[in-house]
Formats: sequence, structure tokens, C-alpha cells
Amino acid sequence: MRSNRNNWQNLIGPAVGLVILAIIIGAYVRALSPLHSVRSQATTIARKSAGVTTVSNFYWDKESDAYLTVQGTTNRGKRLYVLIRQKTGKVRVTPQTSGISGSAAAAQARATYAPRKILSLGMRWRAKKFVWDVGYVTKSGKLGYVTYDFKTGAQVSAIRNL
Repeated sequence: MRSNRNNWQNLIGPAVGLVILAIIIGAYVRALSPLHSVRSQATTIARKSAGVTTVSNFYWDKESDAYLTVQGTTNRGKRLYVLIRQKTGKVRVTPQTSGISGSAAAAQARATYAPRKILSLGMRWRAKKFVWDVGYVTKSGKLGYVTYDFKTGAQVSAIRNL
């Protein structure tokens, strides 16, 4: 009788651990659901409007006007950025070769501001041109935000020490 009780008590700990693990995984998946949904919608728009067949990257710039950017390639090998204004669905397309890459914009921010960590990277439409927005945390823990012109790579604006 006593050994049955010990066996049952020995199973409670792992069972509770599995339930807690399932709750954590469920919460994580639910938290990522909006990102996956938005990415899927943006990919569908990029495929229909620009003929993108292979998606290599996705950016979600959520500043004042949220923009979704799909980086991809057409079946003819043309490499494009497809920029979608989230509120209106307006689509703008530009060849990747006509400006700097997102990684180049992030590298410029690292070289200029020496951040502890890059928090966000996204493309948007500002003043009738494509720009890269880079959000970062400084070594002192303050937030910074810098914008680079897509075509030239020149810094358009910067906000530091927020």
C-alpha cells in the first residue's frame, strides 16, 4: 500500500512540470501569432503585386505609420524590396540593388553610435523616399533611433538618449 502511494507521489512532480511547460509554450506561440499572421499577409501581397517567389527577409517598422517590408526574389532572379503601408495596403517596390541593405544600415548605426544592441530594423517611406530605421540601446541603457536614406546611405535623422 505504501509503495503505491510513493509511486503516485513521485508522478505528481513531473506531471505538474509538464503542465507548466505546456502553458509556457502555449503562451509563447500565442504571443508570436500576430507576427506570423502579418508576415504571411505581407508575403501574399508581395507575391501578387511584385511577383516575389522567394522571401529572404521580413521587416515590420512600427513607427507612426507602420510598414511591412518583404525582401525577396522573383522567378526571373530580380531581387526586390516590397514595401507595404500596413494601414492602407499601398505597395511600393524597389530593386535591392538601388540602395543599401538593412544589414549595411545596421552596420552604420553600430559604427556611428556603438550600441550595446540593435533592437529593430525596418524600411519605410518618408518624404517621398525609402529609408531604413534602426532602433538601438546604448551602452548606458538609453534608447536611440537613427534613419538612413536607402539610396545614398546618408543619415536622415537621429534621436539619441531617450
